[in-house]
Formats: sequence, C-alpha cells, structure tokens
Amino acid sequence: MHGIHKINTSLASGDVLEGRFKQGITYLTTEQHGNWTTVIEIAVNLDKPFYLYDLTNGLSKRLNTYALSFHLHDGDVLLYNLDKDGEPLDGYNSDYQYFLEEPAELDDMLSQRHSPQPFKDVLPPAKNVDHLNAILNEGYWKAFDDNALDEDGVCPEEYFVDEEERFERVGKYLEIFSNDEYPFANWQEHRDKLQLDQCILLTGEL
Repeated sequence: MHGIHKINTSLASGDVLEGRFKQGITYLTTEQHGNWTTVIEIAVNLDKPFYLYDLTNGLSKRLNTYALSFHLHDGDVLLYNLDKDGEPLDGYNSDYQYFLEEPAELDDMLSQRHSPQPFKDVLPPAKNVDHLNAILNEGYWKAFDDNALDEDGVCPEEYFVDEEERFERVGKYLEIFSNDEYPFANWQEHRDKLQLDQCILLTGEL
C-alpha cells in the first residue's frame, strides 16, 4: 500500500459515504470510545485486495499497541485477529469447516482454535477471559467439544448461532463502543450512533 490519505469532506450528513462504496479502498475512523478507536472498512478494491487484518497488524506495530480486526463473512462466519506490536496473539474462526470442501483434519482444527487468554490485558474491569471464551465457543466449537459435528464436519442446526448477534455481544463485552451498545456489527443500520461529524474518512492507495 502506497499510503492512506484523509478525504477533506464533511461526514455530518452521511451522504458522502454512499459515494465511496465503489471507489476503491476507503476507511472510516471513529472518535475514541474508552480505550478503543475503530476503523471501519467501507470499500475495497477487489482487483487488488488489501485485507483489514494487514492494516490493523501494521497499526499495532507502528503504535506499539493492541489491534483487533473483525470480519463478518456473509453473516455466516465471524473471524478476528488480535495483535500487539505487530505480533499475532490470537485468531478466531466461528466455523472452521465453512470454507472447506472436505471434512477438516483434527490436527488442523485444533491448530486453528482460538485461545483468548491474551485478551486479559484489554478486558474492562470485572470482565474475564472465561466468559469471553464461552461466547466464542457457542455453535461450531461447542458442537466440536460435544463430538456432535456430522460426518462432513458440519455443525448441526441445533447449535446454530446468529453470527451478527455474536459479533455484537463480543463488542459489548470488550466495551469497544460501550458496555451496552456495539453499532459496528451492522454499522450501516446504526450509523446514527457513530457521530459522523467526529469521524475521519480515509482512502488508501495500492
């Protein structure tokens, strides 16, 4: 990536966002909420993909801090990467089988399982890793622990989890926005919560 540049325009109305969705790599940077500043990927260049994880990993290295990237894929799978100082600490895939054509090998599954202990240093007071892990384990990983995945490695319907709802619950638990709100799981529907006049719109170049 050659650089990221601020777009000098007012976001107060939100109308300018509509024109950015098909204009290459664009990010919306929010004001700070608690200990977190959120970067929302609102447009990508599919011909030259630059993944949000690469941006947050680079930010964690440059700023010598923690960075957490989320990706909600088609509403079906939630993924995250947690980094500090440019080093990966933990990763998450709510349904490891989802992207595979053949049943996953046990060793591969175990190597990809999340281990959220590194979150202990970023959790708000009175929050704990065990409760966060319980939220993350719901669905596919609970079915795995129960030996309930079918012969194709697919999670049974009775373990179904709404991934957008899980995303929102994780965001609230980490208090990325507040302890009772997390508008970023579906930011387009909740843009009124984002205080756009306090946000910065950035465009990237590859």
